[in-house]
Amino acid sequence: MRERIIDLLKGATSVLSGEELSLSLGVSRTAVWKCIGELRAQGYDIQAASRHGYRLVSCPDLLTPSEIQFGLRTKILGRACVHFDSIASTMNEAFRLAMEGASEGTIVVAETQTKGRGRLGRSWSSPKSKGIYCSIILRPGGAPAGVAPLTLLTAVAVSEAVERVSSVRPLIKWPNDLLVKDKKLCGILTEMRAETDRIEFVIIGIGLNVNSTPRQLVPEAVSLKQVLGHSVSRVILLQEVLRAIESRYIDVQKNGFGATFVAWRERSATIGRKVRFQEKGGMMEGVAVDLDSDGGLLVKLASGKIIKKISGDILL
Repeated sequence: MRERIIDLLKGATSVLSGEELSLSLGVSRTAVWKCIGELRAQGYDIQAASRHGYRLVSCPDLLTPSEIQFGLRTKILGRACVHFDSIASTMNEAFRLAMEGASEGTIVVAETQTKGRGRLGRSWSSPKSKGIYCSIILRPGGAPAGVAPLTLLTAVAVSEAVERVSSVRPLIKWPNDLLVKDKKLCGILTEMRAETDRIEFVIIGIGLNVNSTPRQLVPEAVSLKQVLGHSVSRVILLQEVLRAIESRYIDVQKNGFGATFVAWRERSATIGRKVRFQEKGGMMEGVAVDLDSDGGLLVKLASGKIIKKISGDILL
């Protein structure tokens, strides 16, 4: 009922009386009054004018379903949304929901994670209500080899969304990091469940540092607030992220990854730079020269040989 009240207040052109709200919701005016009190306790600024009604003045920057979905207007992503104040990992919860048949586009968001994780078993710092910690369920079908380019697609889409909302243009470090001035702004984690020849589902996790302070992050990381000098609405930014991912996801299903790979190269922090990475034979160095057609990174060694790196990390 609280989410419905917020939707009604947001859509109102003037104050709404307690009677109007109670009739719309099919509950008593006492129930409406109690719910208004709960919303105020959550941080919603709702003014009450005697004998007139209620007016929504401002909303807290919480990633609740009502906040995310109001004005979202996506076809797939975010139409189903599960929100937690605190959870161990949105990735784990999204995987569990996907196993139970959750629909494509379902998102799991949390204000904080107690065991947030990144790639290769690393932990992810999740200061409460300071970042975007979101996992998305996709069911693209196709062969498992098609999962790697989805990480690149997400990186491009998140970079585009950040630029639209803040004018900051993050660059992409292959395969999954967004950088601002060579510091990590966002990490992307992709996991899947698949048969030998077909994907059952993919979970894409996004950890985006939005309003964190320097002491809340490791020295190698940065937040949008640090770059801009002011806070950014996490709701507006997440909405734009979902729109951007959905737009590119729909496009690649129709036209393939060509346009997305072009956009990735334009935003790359990797192509043309010297890179170092671990292989079975030890550390190797070379120059990143391009992406392969399946999203692998092509690296030219000092010998002139070009090898393709399809997984793991690189150092710039």
